[in-house]
Amino acid sequence: MKPRDHIDRYEEGERGARIGIWTNLLLFILKIFAGVFGRSQAMIADAVHTAGDSMTSVGVLIGFKIARKPPDTHHPFGHGRAESISAKIISLILILLGLKVGYDSLKILISGDIPTPKTVALVVACFSIVIKEITYRQVVSLSRKIKSTSLMADAFHHRSDEFSSIAVLTGIAGARLGWAFMDPVAGIVVSAIILKIGIGSFHAAYDELMDAAPPEELKKEIEKTAGNCEGVVDVKKIMVRKSGIEFFTEITVGIDGGKTVREGHIITMKLRRDIFKNIPNVRETIVHVEPV
Repeated sequence: MKPRDHIDRYEEGERGARIGIWTNLLLFILKIFAGVFGRSQAMIADAVHTAGDSMTSVGVLIGFKIARKPPDTHHPFGHGRAESISAKIISLILILLGLKVGYDSLKILISGDIPTPKTVALVVACFSIVIKEITYRQVVSLSRKIKSTSLMADAFHHRSDEFSSIAVLTGIAGARLGWAFMDPVAGIVVSAIILKIGIGSFHAAYDELMDAAPPEELKKEIEKTAGNCEGVVDVKKIMVRKSGIEFFTEITVGIDGGKTVREGHIITMKLRRDIFKNIPNVRETIVHVEPV
């Protein structure tokens, strides 16, 4: 990967994180106002969810800023894992928030002292659904473009906030129609959504930090590129590990046993060039050759 490409991809990631930060900050202010003055526990729970999303976006931004640093003597493979660590911290925050929201909503439901939400809570819930869908589409597009786990997790947090706002809208509407219990029940549904997203994000970050196998599509793409390289007779082994938004690959290929060392070296250089050209997120690749 060219140094400029490396920087550009991290800048794209930072842009996605900033979109989340400002969107969540605006929605948090609106939701906490609507929850307190609109007398809706579900909306307060949704505000807490949005506050958590805002913190996760800040964590993603910090992770990208650290991960974009070039390799040094202490970190010869770069700082890309900072992005995965950020994703893991984010997921833990979400899990704790989910538990807190669920506890508060359940406590109100059991107490039976449930006020009827006001119209302002209903309006803010509708507004939140629209804004979060727009934000989700923007951020998920960027995350797919640069193949970022933490930004994809942040995108799903936006989508989860949208789903939670739908649950809140349903709960508030039900409560205003006379079923008061639906408001805290909606808060419990929101907590379940937060927990599900948090656990899923934790698992994805854990896999990256443990060098789990990459998606099968990526291995097939590398295998196809190697198989089409002039001079490569056989593709024997492919190993890939993800570091932030970048991939480090190690490939073993078979070449004609009659080739000289110089000719074998030329083939490996061609293969490296093809991999960097066809798979943009590859930061470095090591090619081993064996005689066939």
